[in-house]
Amino acid sequence: MAIEKTSSKLTAPEAQWDARQPDNIDYLRPTAMRFLIQTLPNVTYFCQSANIPEMSLGVAIQATPYIDLPHPGDKLNFGELTIKFMVQETMADYIELYNWLIGLGFPDDRAQYASYVASHNHLPSSGKNEAGQYSDASLLVLGSNNIPLTQITFYNCFPISLSGLEFDISNASTDYFQAQAVFKFQKYFVETVDI
Repeated sequence: MAIEKTSSKLTAPEAQWDARQPDNIDYLRPTAMRFLIQTLPNVTYFCQSANIPEMSLGVAIQATPYIDLPHPGDKLNFGELTIKFMVQETMADYIELYNWLIGLGFPDDRAQYASYVASHNHLPSSGKNEAGQYSDASLLVLGSNNIPLTQITFYNCFPISLSGLEFDISNASTDYFQAQAVFKFQKYFVETVDI
């Protein structure tokens, strides 16, 4: 069985610079974002940074007598969503995440889980399980005029860690607390926002 070779060379019209020039040549700014999560209104307001997690596709290897041939796999793997937020003086935003983790982990008894889920099951979720344990989130990427251009929607998020806070009376400067939270989620989609 003969293997057909295909050419990956560009034709003359395809190789011309004018035919390949993008419509928009503005660059993405790292400060042009807004993070929204339904369960955490205070965290949403004070969020300072959020990431688009890495995404990877598994690889299937076909063994041959000569070299093994790689093929695209059939399962995607997503990294973790990490956010940083300024902690309010009343710690209301920190407590929102603390209560969510306590509700999911129920360190004292199962009633903590049932109570948390019952108090949050009015929120929409894309999952079939109890909606109170998950929350959808969105990262809006803003253009040069601070208008949303792209929306990354994370489905069925739940927190897996919340950073600690270290108080230190010997520190002479007034640095405000930032906390970090890490979330797992089912999947995310990237969509262009219609203006």
